[in-house]
Amino acid sequence: MTSRRLASISPAAMALAAFLAMTWLYWHGYTEIYYAILRRWGIEPFRSPFVDASGWLAAWECTRQGVDVIPFDPCDVLQRGYASSPLWLALAGVPLGVADTTIVGWFLGLAFIASLTVLPTPRGSHALILVIAATMSTMVVFALERANADLLLFLLVLAAGLLAESRLMAARLLGYGIALFAALLKYYPIVVLVAAFRERIAVLTGVILSAACAVAAFWAIWHDDLARGLPTIAAGPYSTDLFAAKNLPFMIGMIVEETAAPSRYAGALGWALAAGLYTVLFVAALAICRRVLLMPGLAAAAAALSGRERTLVVIGSAVITGCFFAGQSIGYRGIFLLLVLPGLLALSRSPARGPRLLFLATAIVIVLLMWGEALRRAFDGGFGFWLLRELGWWWSVSVMLAIIADFLQQSPAWRGATEWLGRAPAAAALAVWEPLGQRRERGPRDGRGGRYC
Repeated sequence: MTSRRLASISPAAMALAAFLAMTWLYWHGYTEIYYAILRRWGIEPFRSPFVDASGWLAAWECTRQGVDVIPFDPCDVLQRGYASSPLWLALAGVPLGVADTTIVGWFLGLAFIASLTVLPTPRGSHALILVIAATMSTMVVFALERANADLLLFLLVLAAGLLAESRLMAARLLGYGIALFAALLKYYPIVVLVAAFRERIAVLTGVILSAACAVAAFWAIWHDDLARGLPTIAAGPYSTDLFAAKNLPFMIGMIVEETAAPSRYAGALGWALAAGLYTVLFVAALAICRRVLLMPGLAAAAAALSGRERTLVVIGSAVITGCFFAGQSIGYRGIFLLLVLPGLLALSRSPARGPRLLFLATAIVIVLLMWGEALRRAFDGGFGFWLLRELGWWWSVSVMLAIIADFLQQSPAWRGATEWLGRAPAAAALAVWEPLGQRRERGPRDGRGGRYC
């Protein structure tokens, strides 16, 4: 077996070994050891594995019995209401229920682990170590222990990404269709359609119109269920493993409000500070994004990416960035960072010092974020740890925004649109990102007049 092949399967092999070992411990009655290991991993285990898969199967089971599961699901072990897409309930004819939780959760976990073998192979020993660390992280183990639906969404998004890099138009269109199906199942994968910007304007327009029609039909059919379910989507404290753009500013605002109490202006002061801090952080993220786009050597580093690395880093960045700004996401959604890491680590091989250090540092920060809950418990992290974690999220998302912006700026659709408007792509980008009189030298150009992507 070649070293490259070994590197490509090593992360999945280690994840499989851990998954099978934990399965053996639980099914042979060593539950105390099983629970202790999970707590060391930064996870508070439920009394039985795969509880999230159980919830989705319970929704099917009670729906077949004619129960309205949106406000309350008596078939669910936690008796949770159903807050996800009504499309899942429409598939309730599939003959699976709570009794099938173990087999469904186990095979879903195995499918997810197997899918890791098709991710881009880490280039170099340091990249392999970081990818293995990410694969064995708290976020990934949490998703597997819960058998959360995000594992299924990961498989669909990965399939869409692999098809999106195909030379065949039919395969790419199938990929966009899979991304749309994933979006109708759990909403947030709609951002994966950013991959369609690699198409010509006519094709992109067709994809956008088709997606808009599908979403409109979805709303027309299930708007009542959506109106009841969307407000019940879970949210939580700003200091837990939930990641979101609002965590940092709103937590600071809440602290200030509590400090200023019982003044009658305490609430207004806390809200104003939170809103102002959110604005400052967002502007800082755009400034970092702009700085990354203007970095010498970025073009050459991006040109060295393989098609798979480029596609997956863009759609992974889109998912994480979209979730970050849309609302709070539980830590297991960080499994989509596994799509981002190979591209970041490939970019970190740039001969230019700036991109090399930037992308390597960002990859390390992402791995630390994926281990965040384990580190917090191990070091009894307090406010300082939380603040560093939130700043790490803002930094990582800023770099991912730059990756998305660079992809869009160099896409055929963008070039076609700017040419149609009578402006060159570089000139349009400069008008947005560079102040007048501060033009900087851009990276090397490809043969079509755009920077390499």
